[in-house]
Order: sequence, then structure tokens, then C-alpha cells
Amino acid sequence: MSLYRLDVPELHRRLDAQRKDLGLSWRGVGRQVGLPVSVFSRIGKGRGIEADALVTLLVWLDLDSEIAVLVEPGLPRVTCPGCLKTFEPKTDGTVRAHDCAGVEA
Repeated sequence: MSLYRLDVPELHRRLDAQRKDLGLSWRGVGRQVGLPVSVFSRIGKGRGIEADALVTLLVWLDLDSEIAVLVEPGLPRVTCPGCLKTFEPKTDGTVRAHDCAGVEA
């Protein structure tokens, strides 16, 4: 897994500021960039988006050459104590549910 992750709240903050500066609704931003409003709903809820949508939004924000402002270190992988497999952690830092012979039901 990646050592870095997208700072979704920061992306949302920047999109919202630009949207307000231009006097646009989210639907208006979507029309300008060719993305459905659901993309902005996902971002507003702190959820990730597809790479192509991200690139489109970075260009709209004029950040395509400054992507580092939206990148932060990812969480370190977590090892399951039962099976010793490593996983990308959930947002609370715990291991996702998985079939593990070492964990009692």
C-alpha cells in the first residue's frame, strides 16, 4: 500500500473556497469540470475519489504542479496478531475484518 494519502478535508476546503470565490454551486462546479455532483458529496464526507476525478479537480484548482499541498503521510500498516498478515488500517487504526484462523469467533 501507499505511504501517502490524499488529505480529503483539505481538498474539500480548497474546492469550497474556489467555488464560493466564483459564485458557483456544487452543481455549477460539476458542469465546469465535467464531474457529477456525487463526487463533491463523497469529498464532503471525507471519502476518497477516483484518480481521474482528482486530477481534474487539481487542474481546476490550479494545483496540478503543487500536488504536495494535498498529500500527507499514510498510516503505517497494521499486523493482525492472529495470522500475522499486514493490512492497511481502518481510519481508527484497527485491522479490517478478515478470515483469520488465529482469532476466536
